Amino acid sequence: MKRKTKAENSRPAAVRRHSGRIAAKLVGAIVATIMIMVAVLLTLVYRRVSDTLLDKSEKLIQETTGKVTQETTAWMNKTLTMLDMQRDTIEYEEMDIPEMEEYIRHTVGQNSAYPAGLYVALTDGSLYHATFVPGPDFNSLEKSWYQDGIQSEDFILGDVYFDEDSQSYVVGASGMLKGKDGEARGVAAADVYLDAISDIVAEIQLEETGGVFLVDTRTDTIIGHRDKEITGRLLSEFNGDMYAYAAKQIKDGDYGLSLFDGGTYIQAVKVPNSDWAAVVYVPKAEVLADLNVLTGIMSTVSVLAVLITSILVIILVRRIIGRPVAELNKVAARIAAGELEQTIHHTSNDELGELADNFEKTVLRLREYIDYINEISEKLQEISRGNLDITLSHEYVGEFSKIKESLESITRFLNQTIGQIHVASGQVAEGSGYVSEGAQTLSMGSVQQNDSVEQLAAHISQVSDGIQKTAQGARKASQISQDVGSRILESNEKMQHMNDAIQRISGKSAQIRNIIKTIEDIAFQTNILALNAAVEAARAGAAGKGFAVVADEVRNLAGKSSEAAKNTTVLIEETVEAVEEGSSAAEDTAASMMAVVAQADEVNKLIEGIAEYSAKQAEATEEVIRGIDQISGVVQSNLATAEKSASASEELSGQANMLRELVSKFRLKAR
Repeated sequence: MKRKTKAENSRPAAVRRHSGRIAAKLVGAIVATIMIMVAVLLTLVYRRVSDTLLDKSEKLIQETTGKVTQETTAWMNKTLTMLDMQRDTIEYEEMDIPEMEEYIRHTVGQNSAYPAGLYVALTDGSLYHATFVPGPDFNSLEKSWYQDGIQSEDFILGDVYFDEDSQSYVVGASGMLKGKDGEARGVAAADVYLDAISDIVAEIQLEETGGVFLVDTRTDTIIGHRDKEITGRLLSEFNGDMYAYAAKQIKDGDYGLSLFDGGTYIQAVKVPNSDWAAVVYVPKAEVLADLNVLTGIMSTVSVLAVLITSILVIILVRRIIGRPVAELNKVAARIAAGELEQTIHHTSNDELGELADNFEKTVLRLREYIDYINEISEKLQEISRGNLDITLSHEYVGEFSKIKESLESITRFLNQTIGQIHVASGQVAEGSGYVSEGAQTLSMGSVQQNDSVEQLAAHISQVSDGIQKTAQGARKASQISQDVGSRILESNEKMQHMNDAIQRISGKSAQIRNIIKTIEDIAFQTNILALNAAVEAARAGAAGKGFAVVADEVRNLAGKSSEAAKNTTVLIEETVEAVEEGSSAAEDTAASMMAVVAQADEVNKLIEGIAEYSAKQAEATEEVIRGIDQISGVVQSNLATAEKSASASEELSGQANMLRELVSKFRLKAR
C-alpha cells in the first residue's frame, strides 16, 4: 500500500513537470510569430521608405542637374548675348581701327564675366586689346580661339585655361567679325572668367557632402567646383574614385543616373550649346540617413512592444490555456492509471471548456465500456462452455456496436453450423447403418456363392470321371452301345444341370456387381459427408477439433471401402468371364452328346473316333475344372472383402454415433 501511494504521489509531480510545456510552446510560437510579423513589417516599411527616399533623391538630383544646366546655360546665354551685341555694334557702325580701339576700351568692366572687355583680331594678324600688348612673336592667327571663331558666325566657347595674372580659369569666347561687304574681317573674342560658374555650383549642396561640378569635355578639365583646389584639375588625374567614374560615364556617353561603387549616386548631363557637362553627386548613405534613424527608432519601439506583448501573452496563455490543460493532463494521467472516478472543475465558454466537457463525457463513456467488456467476456465464457444460447443485454453504442453485431453474427452462425452438423451426423449414422446391412447381405451372398461354386466343382469332377470312363470303355462300345446311349443321355442331362448352375453363378455375379456399385456410392457419399463435416469443424474452431478427427477417420474408411469395392468389381468381372467360358464349354459338350445319341447306330463304326473325341473332352473338362478353381478363388476373395466392408460399416456407424454425442454437448437456440 505504501508503494502504491508513492506511485500515486509521483504522477502529479510528473504532470506538473510537463504541464508547462504546451504553454511555453504556445508562448514561443506567438512571440516568434509577433517577431516575424514585426520584422516583416519593419522590412516592408524600410523598403517602402527607402524606395520613397531614393525616388525623392533621384528627383532631387534630376532637378538639381536641370537647375545647374539652366543656370549655366542662362549665364552663357547672357554672356554670349552681350558679346554678340558688342560685336554687332562694331559691324553695324562699320568702325574703323581708331573707333574700334576706342570701343574696345569702352567695353572694359562692362560685364563681370569678361572684365578685360572685348578684343579683336583681324585677318591680317593684328590684335586690338584694351590691356594686353602683344609681343613681336605673337601671332593671333595661330591661336585656337581665332581658328574656332573665324569658322563660326556665332560666339562659341573654346578651351579652358588658367590665367596666371588673375589666377582664375578662363575660357575663350570667339566669333566671326564681318566687314561692310559681309566678308570676314576678323574675329571678335573675349576672355570669360569661370569664377561665376564656380559660384553657381558652390551654392548647390545635396544633403551634407553632395554637390555639382562642371567639366569641359574637350579638355577633360573641371571648370566649376565648390572646392577651389579641385577646380582646374583633369578628370584623368583621378583613379578609382567618383571623378574617374564620372570621366568614364562622360566618355561612354552615359548621361543617366547611376550608382558608383554601391555608395554614391552620380548623374552627368550635357550643357546645351557647349562642350561642357554638369555632374551631380550625392552619397547614398546621406540620402538614407533619415531612414536609418527612423529604422533605429522603429526597431527600439518594436523590441519594447514585443517584450510587453510577450509578457502579456505569457500571463494570458497561462491563465487561459496553461491551467486548464494542466488540469486535463492530470485527469488524463489518472485515467491512464485506471482511476476512472475523476471530476473536471474547469468551466468556460471556449474550446477548452468544450474539451473539458467532452473529457468528462469520455470518462463516463469509459465506465460504460467496462460494463460492455465484462458482459462480452461473460458471454464468450458461455460460448467456450458450449452454450450458444446467449443474448447481450446492454445497448452498445459507437464502435462497440460493431462488436455486438459481430458477436451476435458469430452465435447465429455457430447455431446454424452446429445444427447442420447435428443433422449431418444423424444422416451419416443412418447411412452407415445401411452400409452395414448391405455389407452383411454381401457377405451372406458370398457364402452362398462359395457353396454353389463348390457344388459346381463336384459336378465337373463327376463329368470328368465319366469322360474318362467313356474313353476307357470306347473299345467296349460295340457290346454296350445301348448302355452308352443311355449313359450319354444321362451325361447330357448332367451337362444341362451344370449349365444351369453356371447361369446361376453368372446371375449371382451380376447381383454382386450391383451390390459393389452400391458400396461405392455409399463410400462416395460418406466421403462427401466427411468433407462437409471437416469444413464445418474448421468453421467451429477449437470446439470442432474432436469432430474434425472423427470426420477424417470417416473419410479414410470411406476411401478404403471404395478401394475394396473397386478390387471386388475387378474380380467379379474376371469370374463372370470364366463362367461364360464354362457355359460355352458346357453347351459344346451338350451338343456333342446329342450328336452321339443321334449317331448311336454308327458307334460301332466310329469307336475309334469316339475314343479320340473322348480324350479331347477329357482335356476340355480339365480346363473347365481349372476355371472353376479360379471362380472359387474369386468368390473367396469377395467373401473376405464383404467381411471387411461389414467391419468398416460397423466402425463408421460407431464414429457417427460418437459425432452425434459430441454435437449434443452444444446448447443451441430454440428455433
